[in-house]
Amino acid sequence: MTSPPPPFAAAAVDLDDVPFRGIVEQSLAGIYVVLDERFMYANDTFAAMFGYPREEFIGRRMVDCVTPDSAAQVMENYRKRIDGEVQAIHYFTKGVRKDGRIVHLELHASRVECRGRPALAGVALDVTERIEAQEELRSSRESLRELAQHINKMREIERARLAREVHDVLGGMLTSAKFEVARILRRTGEPGQEDLQRVARELLVLLQETIDTARSISDDLRPASLDVLGLGTALAIGLQRFGDRHGIATHFGGAGDWPELPQAVSVQVYRIVQEALTNVSRHAQASRVTLQLARVGPVLELKVADDGVGPDAAPRRPGSIGLFSMAERAREIGASLEMRPGAEGGTEVVLSFPAPAQP
Repeated sequence: MTSPPPPFAAAAVDLDDVPFRGIVEQSLAGIYVVLDERFMYANDTFAAMFGYPREEFIGRRMVDCVTPDSAAQVMENYRKRIDGEVQAIHYFTKGVRKDGRIVHLELHASRVECRGRPALAGVALDVTERIEAQEELRSSRESLRELAQHINKMREIERARLAREVHDVLGGMLTSAKFEVARILRRTGEPGQEDLQRVARELLVLLQETIDTARSISDDLRPASLDVLGLGTALAIGLQRFGDRHGIATHFGGAGDWPELPQAVSVQVYRIVQEALTNVSRHAQASRVTLQLARVGPVLELKVADDGVGPDAAPRRPGSIGLFSMAERAREIGASLEMRPGAEGGTEVVLSFPAPAQP
């Protein structure tokens, strides 16, 4: 009775086979054979990946050719194939060149039979440029995120400063001017001063409108209600002002459900909603906007929905700074941001962020 074949049938490899050598030695991929944990064969391409001439490279131990943090992975994958647990493994690892530089390798190797013993035959690709390009891209993206965070932080500081200047300095000067004009008006009751009275009254109206505009600008820069009354009230006031300014009907839902959030989170949420409303006014052609807060388990969902033309029809520039800023603000507070078509048309901007623990 013959014994059953092993789980994986091993191919026979003859290192002296001329056709075999002729094919692999011309290959642009690295070809190698490992026997007893040593490289018993390597073509010029594979040896060059490590910075060696082939004659100097052959016979070197596998574990000596990789970084210390890669050695355990390399030896475990070697053992699995030699023991017959798997026939082939595809993985990435880091090699060490003769000059000490790191080379990133993509390896495909299978269990074979060499000189009557189990061995590995593999193909290697040098993916160093690809890995380094990916790392450079990741680093660039991280730098861009850090820059965006810094810009947002500086923007908030500058907005707060400008809001104080507009409210305290400009607002104070306009109010003083209004009082002076009112005083002049009270003293122009004599006959023949009707024209002066008319001008003074018109000037009072103009000054009041200017004061109201200054307050509106100050509130847009940094709403006092956000610091004093909290996020929910600040958003309700801001939504109402948005509707009045643009002639758009508004609805604010969930007014009593707003939890107390950290100040930094409140500011970012407010700015995201502010930018979403700006997009509505510029692109949506909407007649109604709804702002709704809902708690979904441990998550708060804040939705800004309009009945406009929808995200596919609205003209937006590729790489919009506004959308990028919204996404970065969301990322800073551990939130996710999604812009999608509404269930009944229009656009929905949904901000999902962790809800604070309930007392």
